[in-house]
Amino acid sequence: MCRICTDPIESLIGLTYLSCSRCPNLVTIPPELVNLAMLYCMGCPLLVSIPATLVKLTRLNCSLCPLLASIPATLANLTTLHCYTCPRLACIPPTLVRLVELRCYECPLLVSIPDTLVDLIGLYCHDCPRLVSIPGTLTRLDNLHCYDCPRLTSIPSAGSIACNRCPWLPRNAYAYPTHLPRLLRLQRWFRTGKKQTFKRVIRTRAFNEWIFHPDRIGGKAVKRQMEAELGQMRPEKKQRVG
Repeated sequence: MCRICTDPIESLIGLTYLSCSRCPNLVTIPPELVNLAMLYCMGCPLLVSIPATLVKLTRLNCSLCPLLASIPATLANLTTLHCYTCPRLACIPPTLVRLVELRCYECPLLVSIPDTLVDLIGLYCHDCPRLVSIPGTLTRLDNLHCYDCPRLTSIPSAGSIACNRCPWLPRNAYAYPTHLPRLLRLQRWFRTGKKQTFKRVIRTRAFNEWIFHPDRIGGKAVKRQMEAELGQMRPEKKQRVG
């Protein structure tokens, strides 16, 4: 049990710091606690929402809350947000422009990181299977952890990058800018249907004759290889006969 569940609301209104983590009965944070600057409510299995009235919050940890579906867009003063392992959380509000550290990993519904979070220094968004991109506008990033994101196709440069097991990104994160043109060409190749066209072409008779017919490029190459091998074998046979 936490103070929200046991104390009268009148005694909590002046609080600037509140920790109600691991409370099994907490369903919501009272909207009257408008003076809170730091709120820790991680690991609350019944917590459904964070009040939009807590506009003075600078630090919020609402991780490990299976029923929490959103972060209020009014919390524009947040500098630190920990909302990892929230299976119903689908987005990070673009209004949180003062964020310096964001930990939103293990959120299976999270698709993107807002491009307005330009002050971010630390971003931890690994194990997000639907995450597609991290904006290039996040130029201040110093720590980026985005490993185990199978759909991630773009990341900005950062001081320290961990992007292992992201098949659409190069293994060497520092070489990422040089691999970007190749990735774009590969995407265009799939999107324009050239892969299917290539499959149809290689199954045609004309293509197979061009490769395998004795008078075409493939057959001529094979004949040259066979003649070279036979030329190496002939002297050996003469020596054995003599």
